[in-house]
Amino acid sequence: MSAADEPVRFDPSDFGAIPSSRALRSWMRRTRRQHADRSFWEIFEDAYLVLFTLAMVGATGGNVVRHLNSNAATCTSWTCGQLTSWLPWIVIPLLLATTIRVLLAVGPVSASRATGFWLLATPVNRASLLRPAYRLVIASVTVIGVVTGAVIWALLGEPWFDVIEAAVLIGAVLVCAAAATVWAQQTTRRSRWALRVSDVLLLAAVIPAVILAFRPGEDRFGNQVLGSTFIGLDARHELVDTYGYPTLQFGEVRDAGGLTSGQLYLLVLCAAAVVVGAALTFVASRTLDRLGRVSVIAGGELLAGLAGAASSLDISMLGDVIAGRHWRLKGRVRSRRGRGADGAAIVHREFRRILRWPRRIAVAFGLLVVPYAVHGAGFHVLVPIAAAIAGFIAVRPMLDGLRTACRSTGLVRALGWDLRELRVVMAVVPGLFTIVWAACAFPAIGSAASSFAVAAAVISGTVRHASARPPSYAGPLVTSPMGAIPPGLFSQPARGFDLLVLCLAPVLFNLSSLWVVVIPSVVLMLMFAVRPKTA
Repeated sequence: MSAADEPVRFDPSDFGAIPSSRALRSWMRRTRRQHADRSFWEIFEDAYLVLFTLAMVGATGGNVVRHLNSNAATCTSWTCGQLTSWLPWIVIPLLLATTIRVLLAVGPVSASRATGFWLLATPVNRASLLRPAYRLVIASVTVIGVVTGAVIWALLGEPWFDVIEAAVLIGAVLVCAAAATVWAQQTTRRSRWALRVSDVLLLAAVIPAVILAFRPGEDRFGNQVLGSTFIGLDARHELVDTYGYPTLQFGEVRDAGGLTSGQLYLLVLCAAAVVVGAALTFVASRTLDRLGRVSVIAGGELLAGLAGAASSLDISMLGDVIAGRHWRLKGRVRSRRGRGADGAAIVHREFRRILRWPRRIAVAFGLLVVPYAVHGAGFHVLVPIAAAIAGFIAVRPMLDGLRTACRSTGLVRALGWDLRELRVVMAVVPGLFTIVWAACAFPAIGSAASSFAVAAAVISGTVRHASARPPSYAGPLVTSPMGAIPPGLFSQPARGFDLLVLCLAPVLFNLSSLWVVVIPSVVLMLMFAVRPKTA
């Protein structure tokens, strides 16, 4: 047998030493710069308007937050003290649950398909290749956590030292959650358990919101603020006596440095959280080589799909991309025989389809924390609009079947139904869920007519949003600082929310109960009577 017929044997020495990831990234950076056709100043000229807009928005928003902080600091009612006391037990579990769920939906560590094919399949150190993406995730979570914590506690009228402490603590806690999701991404079983933990945290945020909503409006000390520390201990607000001098509240002790006991305790807690977050970040970075190539590439494809959906301003496509990744990773489900005929069969299949993703139902009921939290905070006027927005977010994922049918003419013909009739049939199960959700939110809303308006707003808005046709790119382009934009894209994000606002208009204008019921009923009937437009 000749040497040409023998099996090929690969010797690493024939290809030279395996390059380090640092050298590989340096070579890629140098290659990109050699093929670049635009200079830095040309790119900066295009990005100048965007940066200037962001700076103006940030300055305006910061000024608004500062004024709201000054106004809220003068509030001495019982509601303000209770809100400060209970808000950490609502916000922190809610932020943790959202962070875990969003990061696990993305990866959190992700890479493009090209990177997965050309780099991650090579003997190059995978941890070093993925470390830049990991650092970007940690930095993004840190910034979002710090900004969110600072804004929330500034709106409560807290002193700026307390705002900084709360921002640092929330940022450190979210960084710990991000490091935990990187560890959970390494196996499917860990990811499932992490999602269950997020469901438990969501439930933990609902309980104090319900307690806050049902607490009596006045305590045995009258209308004075009982207040609390960040962790629910003694009050740390300062009162002003009749001579204008600040006094401490209920057992507060101020040390020589001017800090109260609650502030000092929170400072120690922040330092411990920062140390733990830094340690977990370092440990997680050492385990990046255990990440599977499939999960990393799936996250990169998801980000690419989300970028495409965001560029077209199609909010529904964002949910489609996330749902598509979920079912691709799941792979298969156990099929079940349908029941009934005609419309009953479609209703049964929609019910089974919703039950195949039970975590969406758990998240939907977890969103009940929004109206109860707003009610407990004392903003009773905003409860209906908060409940409607939360209900919209809860019910919209259950209408994916309607959206698929409305954007597939062939599927509608295969089902043998008119699109208007199909929209009514496919909205039965989400409509029943909306009624149950609005009934659960009724104690916070406080009125049967307002609860009906909220339910009508949610179902009409979600059905219109799901049955909307794709964005239209016809017609002349409109110039903007970001380039030419088709005019059809501007109306795309508002579809569904317009009916939601229209149904809630009599509630917001404080009209009589008759109009609160009649106007949403008319909007609901007209919405289901009009045939949706197809692409």
